Amino acid sequence: MSASPQETELKLVLAPGEGARVAAAPALAGIESRRSRFSAIYFDTPTRELSRHGLGLRLRREGRHWRVTLKAPSESAGGLHQRPEWEYPVPGPELDLARFADTPLASLPGAATLHERLAPILATEFRRTRWELAPQPGSRLEVALDEGRIVARGHASPVEEVEIEVLEGPVSAAFDVAESLASALAMRPEPASKLARGLRLASAARPKPVHAAHESIADAPDAREAARRIAAACLAHAQANESGVLDANDIEFVHQLRVAFRRLRSALRLFRQALHPGGDSAFADDLAWAAATLGRCRDWDVFVTETLPPLVAAHGEPAAGRAILARARARQREARRAARDAITSPRYGLAMIRLARWVSAPAEPPEGVEPLKDFASRRLRKGARRIAVQSAAFATLDGAGRHRLRILVKRQRYAVEFLGTLFRAQPVKRHVRALARVQDALGLANDCANALAHVRELSPSPAFLEFARGWFAAREAAGVEAAGRALAGAADERRFWRRKPAPAEAAPAA
Repeated sequence: MSASPQETELKLVLAPGEGARVAAAPALAGIESRRSRFSAIYFDTPTRELSRHGLGLRLRREGRHWRVTLKAPSESAGGLHQRPEWEYPVPGPELDLARFADTPLASLPGAATLHERLAPILATEFRRTRWELAPQPGSRLEVALDEGRIVARGHASPVEEVEIEVLEGPVSAAFDVAESLASALAMRPEPASKLARGLRLASAARPKPVHAAHESIADAPDAREAARRIAAACLAHAQANESGVLDANDIEFVHQLRVAFRRLRSALRLFRQALHPGGDSAFADDLAWAAATLGRCRDWDVFVTETLPPLVAAHGEPAAGRAILARARARQREARRAARDAITSPRYGLAMIRLARWVSAPAEPPEGVEPLKDFASRRLRKGARRIAVQSAAFATLDGAGRHRLRILVKRQRYAVEFLGTLFRAQPVKRHVRALARVQDALGLANDCANALAHVRELSPSPAFLEFARGWFAAREAAGVEAAGRALAGAADERRFWRRKPAPAEAAPAA
């Protein structure tokens, strides 16, 4: 068995071509490296019994030496993977499952005949360059650069990544090295193992955009831990859509990545009073920059696919319409390139590493903080009160005022989703639906203003611009009218959170 059954490593995917620059990074300068070639075969049954239980069984060759490895389900946050691992040397390319008698493999249904059902499902081939670091007394790390490919069912996918394994000492040391590397290289945390990526490759299924998962905080001890869990879920949502933005043309990937950052920034704002001041300062500005870049891409995606075609059709001049559409698609492609460049940039990667460090850090014990349900009720009351003030003046709001109201509604909707697991489910669902109706109606009105600005950017004829102004004015008016009705409906929703306590019983704010 290996020296430690517990593996802790930080995985980082490199932007294409960055592997050649890793050895020259300041964090590795002057440290001797070792190179070797690896090939590995992963095994499972035809019904994927191992992967369904979170297990990975691998036979790996390094030079003339063979090792068999079993990995158990991992705890993963960002790109940090922590999991039990059992590894043995073997004389050749053969599996001996008896070596895993005291592991989760032996607990699988039908374990006694498992060897009869196992078959190769995928393979990896790569060159590994390794450096061993001792950044401080009691801390030892292995930095590994892997360059090669994953092969499954006749398909191949490139591997160009860095793994920082904690051999001894705190996990924070791995993030220190990762930040140092990311200051010189374009890299970002990788939440998926080679096995997980190989299984996706083997399935040959087209990747699909991933929507937000609602994280339960019902058993969180305090607001700080709740914030960490929600931020981790938002980070996972973002990472699940990054590769789709880079490799696919489905505009929903951009939308979901943008939503992930919007939710994350809303969560950090929601919990700011409960967090240490400046705790998000290492990545907050960079998240805002990434969200803005994705926002521009999303705006052009919606304009080209949803807004402009019916406008062109209504205008009724095919030649002019084709020219406008061609120019709009060119702007859309530029915005998509900018979004992809952002994701593969050092600035983005460093921000995501810092965010992953933040969500992976051990939760601090609560000290003098108010009960989580009181915190949640206080924040929801405040959000509802701000919306009520703006709603009372809705008839007098101009476009900028309606946009500010929409932002308040969006933040309140996210707050209800984040904090809703502390309360009864049905009232929470009704409240989310009511806020979503307001957000959608206000969004229609706001999108009309943005769309008209996009039309102006495309150098249209005066006649087309005037037609578009009237077209969007009518749609904006319809959105404003719908928003008024939706606001009235939301105001009628019964509040599900706790009432404000009397002054004598009120707890101090976090």
